[in-house]
Amino acid sequence: MSGGAAPDHLHDPGGKVRLRLPDGVIGGAAYSDCGRYRQMLSRDWTPEGAAPRTVLFVGMNPSVASAEVSDPTCHRELGFARDWGFTRYLKGNVLDWRATSPKDIPHDPAEACSALNIPALREMAQEAELVVMAYGKLHARYQPVVREALCAIAQSGRPLKCLGLNKDGSAKHPLYLRKDTALMDYPGL
Repeated sequence: MSGGAAPDHLHDPGGKVRLRLPDGVIGGAAYSDCGRYRQMLSRDWTPEGAAPRTVLFVGMNPSVASAEVSDPTCHRELGFARDWGFTRYLKGNVLDWRATSPKDIPHDPAEACSALNIPALREMAQEAELVVMAYGKLHARYQPVVREALCAIAQSGRPLKCLGLNKDGSAKHPLYLRKDTALMDYPGL
């Protein structure tokens, strides 16, 4: 994995919206060497000398957010994290293939989720106080990967929450939810 800037010259995830990080927020990211996959995104605004309070959001798949810029989903999640009193935001995804449109995710689950992704989710869950499931509705072909990711995250023992459930039982995507949407327990597997 490489850190820092997205190697977009190797893979274009699409998407036009790139948002500036808020003042005082330090970004980080980890990518595969080929640039097709992003396993981790971080934002930190912990005051100097204070211990960070970390929350992990688990989405569907990464888009254009990098260490330097955000995308609308990550920007929204950062707002939730700040409102809840956290000082560090981690972002992982059930699938780590970078694509703005879900139709651009490879159909083969083994290609859509790299071998580095589940271990990265497990590691981030260990660092977090709380895990917010926010992956939205994924095609049925990805359900084995969803189950594997959920099992790995649940093994951390961290509380699993979400911002609501879709009719199929998947965790609601946060982008179009109200800013004051309350967390609820995520029922898991």
